[in-house]
Amino acid sequence: MEAEAHHSTHIPQWKKDEIKNIVDNVHSHRITGIVDVRGVPASSLQVMRQQLRGIVTLHMTRNTLSNIAFNSLPEDEKARILAEHIDGQIVMVYSNENPFRLYKLLEATKSKVPAKGGDIAPEDIVVEKGPTSFKPGPIVGELQQVGISAGIEGGKVVIKQTKKVVKKGEKISAKLAEMLGRLDVKPIEVGLNLKAVVEGDTLYMPADLAVDEVALKGMFAQAAGHAFNLCMEAGIATKDTIEPLIQKATMESKALAVNAPIFEKEVMDIILSKAEVEMLAVAKQVAGKEDALDEELKSKVQ
Repeated sequence: MEAEAHHSTHIPQWKKDEIKNIVDNVHSHRITGIVDVRGVPASSLQVMRQQLRGIVTLHMTRNTLSNIAFNSLPEDEKARILAEHIDGQIVMVYSNENPFRLYKLLEATKSKVPAKGGDIAPEDIVVEKGPTSFKPGPIVGELQQVGISAGIEGGKVVIKQTKKVVKKGEKISAKLAEMLGRLDVKPIEVGLNLKAVVEGDTLYMPADLAVDEVALKGMFAQAAGHAFNLCMEAGIATKDTIEPLIQKATMESKALAVNAPIFEKEVMDIILSKAEVEMLAVAKQVAGKEDALDEELKSKVQ
């Protein structure tokens, strides 16, 4: 115990202040998250910080201090679990936006950049066939050396066939990275990658927040349509269905009055029109029978 007390007294004050700062930010913001900034140049990170200023606070600190800060939270506080996601090059992120809005803001910071030797391909890297801007020269052989079939047509270097040059998860060689850069192929995405975020008692992972807004709006519209139809069929009156329900009831009551018939002034003109149509139909039918009888008599006389 004495050793622990002696050790704690030698913790630099700036570290204590940093740990307290993290805890205070957790409690003073609606959401707290961890963002992976691996591969993001310091200059780009500064630009992103400026773009998000006033909406999202980015705070870079040592992983060990972040761990201590989160583990110092009460065990029932959900933000404590963020300690499990502290790994690699990370920054803390605090905001009063909701997690979905935060995810969208961070995704907007991402951009494609050329690969460097040693980078891992995030997806299959494919070089499409077609013309390039290069004039004939050594580049034809250099392309072929990295597995890209090239030739010369019309005084320009052309890629002869579409080729997958690197599979997802494979390392990109320095030579291939150089050629991809010259072909303006930018396979590496850099930006702020959200690892995890906590809002109150809920932990969100990126997969939870990657919502297709168009599809979601379509689902809401479809659900609203189904709910409206159900209310109409069941006769459930709401602010959205009361008017069409009254219109439907009016039409059905008029139809009932006409077919019964019930002689009310609202439907008398319809009843009279219906009676006239039926009368004309009967008259036409009788006239047809009379004409047929006349024809039959004439044939017998002849």
